[in-house]
This record gives sequence, structure tokens and C-alpha cells, in this order.
Amino acid sequence: MAHRKPQYGAACYYSNKLMGRCTVADSEAYAALMDTCNHNAARVLREYAYFSPELKAILEKVAAIQAKEQSRGTQGNLFQSPQKSPWGEVQHCDPLCPGVFMVTTPGHGGILVSKEIAAVLSPAARKSGFQQGGYLCFEEDTQEHIVLRELLDKKLWDIPDRIRDPAAFEEAINKSLREHNPDYWRARQAGIERAALRRTAPTAAHHAER
Repeated sequence: MAHRKPQYGAACYYSNKLMGRCTVADSEAYAALMDTCNHNAARVLREYAYFSPELKAILEKVAAIQAKEQSRGTQGNLFQSPQKSPWGEVQHCDPLCPGVFMVTTPGHGGILVSKEIAAVLSPAARKSGFQQGGYLCFEEDTQEHIVLRELLDKKLWDIPDRIRDPAAFEEAINKSLREHNPDYWRARQAGIERAALRRTAPTAAHHAER
């Protein structure tokens, strides 16, 4: 027997574009929260904690779109490559997505996440960084892999074409996280398991009713 897919009675839109299908309750919550937070999705994610998987994905998608829109403007740290870092003067800056920069200095480096986009990261990821100069900072030795993992999970960054073996590169990120950031890794895995359980719950309930 084929699994019955969850039925969604509503949808969320941004700039007249469909962001995702959801329940009526999620659609109403999306409208109310966006109105409360001046239509800033990153602020909604930052100031509120509990969302369904569908609503969270919609808000993250809108936040990424808004970040790209702001990158074409002239305010905040979303578009301006940082000149300084906690590790010294920036020699090279590689934008990973709007507001997220991988930087190198004469002696060290890391990833800087602007405060405007930091809410897109999970609470466990944000806890692993430190604040300085309007950025959430992740040093290169071990912490920057947290940001790479988050961006990959949220489809905000793709592994560059110059990486010949993307699967090995991604596994190297995971291995580093398991070894050097076990608390973050456990939180990420727990989140994945909770999301999987929520996805299967409607199907289980349907079979129980039959």
C-alpha cells in the first residue's frame, strides 16, 4: 500500500511567489509573525523558537531570498566584504552566500556570519560561534565546519566545482564535527530524527485509524 501524503490546506507566499505548502494554522502563523517582525523572516527565526518543519523551511527560504535582496542594496553586513576579523586584517574573502564570508589572514582565518543572517543558523550552531564586530565568528581549525554543514543542510551553499570528490569533502566535514564538535553533531542528528518522526506521524496515525 502506498503511503498517504500529508494534506496541506494552505500555502505561504513571498513577493507573490509560492514558498511552500502548509497547514492553515502555519499559514496564519506565518502571516502574523511576519507582520509582527516587520516582514523580516530572519528576525522571526531569531525571536521565535517553535515552528513546524514546514513553516521553518518556509521561513528559512524567505530569509535567504531577503538576504539576496539586501545584498543588492547598501546597508548592513550582508554585501560588504569584511576588512577585519578576530584573527587580523583580511587578506582574502570568499562569500559563501549573502552575509557569510570565509576569510583568511596572514596567520589564521575562519567564517564570519553577519548578524542580519545569523538567525538562519540553528541554535546549536549559533552557540558554537562568538560575537565580534557585527559578525558571528567561527575559527577555521574546527568551528567553520559547523557553518559549512548548516549551509549545505539548508541548501544555501553548494560545494565548489573545484572540489573533485564532493562526497569525500562532505564526509570530511562530518568527521570533523563528530570529533571536534560532538555537542553540535548530536543536536543536529537529534533534529534530523525529530523531523523524520514528524514526517511519519501522519502516516502512522492514518494506519491506526484503519
